Amino acid sequence: MQKPSISLIVSTYNQPDFLRLVLCALVNQTDRNFELLIADDGSNEETRTLLDKFEQKQQISVKHIWHEDNGFQKSQILNKAALASTNDYLVFLDGDCIPRTKHIKDHRALAKKSRIVGCSRILLDETLMAHTRNNQLEAHRWSLWKVLGFRISGHVNRIAPLLRIPLFSLRGVAPKNWKKVRGCNFAMFKEDFLRIGGFDESFTGWGYEDSELVARAINSGCLVRLGDYRGTVFHLWHPDASRGDEQSNKKSLEETLQLGRKTARSSSIID
Repeated sequence: MQKPSISLIVSTYNQPDFLRLVLCALVNQTDRNFELLIADDGSNEETRTLLDKFEQKQQISVKHIWHEDNGFQKSQILNKAALASTNDYLVFLDGDCIPRTKHIKDHRALAKKSRIVGCSRILLDETLMAHTRNNQLEAHRWSLWKVLGFRISGHVNRIAPLLRIPLFSLRGVAPKNWKKVRGCNFAMFKEDFLRIGGFDESFTGWGYEDSELVARAINSGCLVRLGDYRGTVFHLWHPDASRGDEQSNKKSLEETLQLGRKTARSSSIID
C-alpha cells in the first residue's frame, strides 16, 4: 500500500509552555512531510502569539483552528480540525505530549486501511516536567539511557515503550480491544473518521470521548492495530482536569459498547 499523506492534529488549551515543547519536537522530525493543525479549545492570545512567532521563525505553515472558550469542548474542536485537514491520514496528539523525532515516520509506517492505531506514552512526574518546561529541554532527543536514568530516579513511569521491538503480525493481536488506544496519541484514516462522525460532541467534559470513538470505529468495521514500541510520546505532568462529567461520559461509552453504536450521536461532521 502506498504510504498516506498525513495531517497531524495537536489539541491544546491555554498551555503555551507545553505547546512550545511540542512544536520544537515537530520541527525536528525526521519526516517533515505533514500538515500541522492546532485544535485550540478556546485558548487566550498567548497561544496565538506563540503560533505566529513559530510560523515566522520556522517557515512552517500552521492551521490554527480555534473557537471561543465555552468550557471543555475538545471533541468539537478536534472535529473542526479534522474537517479542515487536507490529507488522507489523521494523527492525533495531545498538546501536553512531546513526540520523539521519528513520530511522523513511525505513524506513517504503521498506517493501514480500516485500522485505528494506538501508540504509547511515558509519563513524566511533576519534577521532571517542571525541569523540562523551565529549561526548554529537548525531550524529543532523549536517549534510552537518559530515560533509564529518569526511571531509576523515579521521574518516569516506564521505559519499555522506547525499545524499538519489531512486532510484525503481533500488531494485530487485539483487533477489538478499544482499551489499547488512547486519545493522546493515535491515528486513523480520515475516511474512517468521517464515516463514524468523528468525536461525539455530546462529550463536553473530561473523559472517555476517545474510548467511545474507538468503540464506534470497531463497531463500524475498523480494527485496532497496536503501535507499541513505535511513536512513543512523553506525557508532561499536569494537575488533573475536573472530572465532574466522568460518570455520565462513562455511561455513554457503555451504551455505545452495548448497543453497537457506529456513528456519533452529536457531531458537526454529520449534522
